[in-house]
Amino acid sequence: MNWPGRRAERAEADAAAVVVADETRERARRTGEVLRQARTERKITLSDVEQDIRINRTYLEALEDARFDLLPAPVYARGFMRSYARYLGLDPDEAVRAVPRDLPRPRELEPMPGLRRATAANLPALPNINPPIAIGIGAVVLVLVAALYLVPQLTGSTGISGQPTATASATIAASLDAPNVVGVSREEASRTLERSGLTPFALTQENAAPAGVVYRQSPGAGSPVKKGDVITLFVSLGPGGTAPPTASATPAR
Repeated sequence: MNWPGRRAERAEADAAAVVVADETRERARRTGEVLRQARTERKITLSDVEQDIRINRTYLEALEDARFDLLPAPVYARGFMRSYARYLGLDPDEAVRAVPRDLPRPRELEPMPGLRRATAANLPALPNINPPIAIGIGAVVLVLVAALYLVPQLTGSTGISGQPTATASATIAASLDAPNVVGVSREEASRTLERSGLTPFALTQENAAPAGVVYRQSPGAGSPVKKGDVITLFVSLGPGGTAPPTASATPAR
């Protein structure tokens, strides 16, 4: 085996790595000087930059001093550099190239020693459940759920007791069909509607029907209505009526 040859290759690789690292540091240093010079030429303070782009002045100083180890994380270093260069009117892509790719991870971001071990130790142990007992409990729960659902369906009730609920009873009692009042006088139609708990409202118009007779109603006869609903009565003025359509100001009587 050619050990001397391998040692020579490793030495050359290490030397090349040192040269690259030195060039990277030099580029970062020059970029920091360009940032500081551009800021001072514009007579802008670090406090002004901090307020304008919302980056802590400590990190701005770190960019100008090429102290990337003071930044919270590599991704922040590139983001801060891009924002700062753009703010000063410099080429942001060129500025980001000055940020080393192999930045060290900040010390405060390292995982806490022993955290995983302590978390695993504090986890509660799962209880041991006998499989037949677990199956029995599940079957009982399913039977109860099925009973609660199927009993109302089979009895046709809206409640478990087999009787309609109070809400359903109130809804049924309040619903009714609109009575037919077409063909009767306005007064008789009004009395019929009021006896049903409905509110008559009359409109008079010229029509072929005799004067004072209801020739149309809305909602129509048989329509589902509730107590208190308004039923509009269209009352004829007669075939020779000349008065324009009018609406009574108060419910018809």
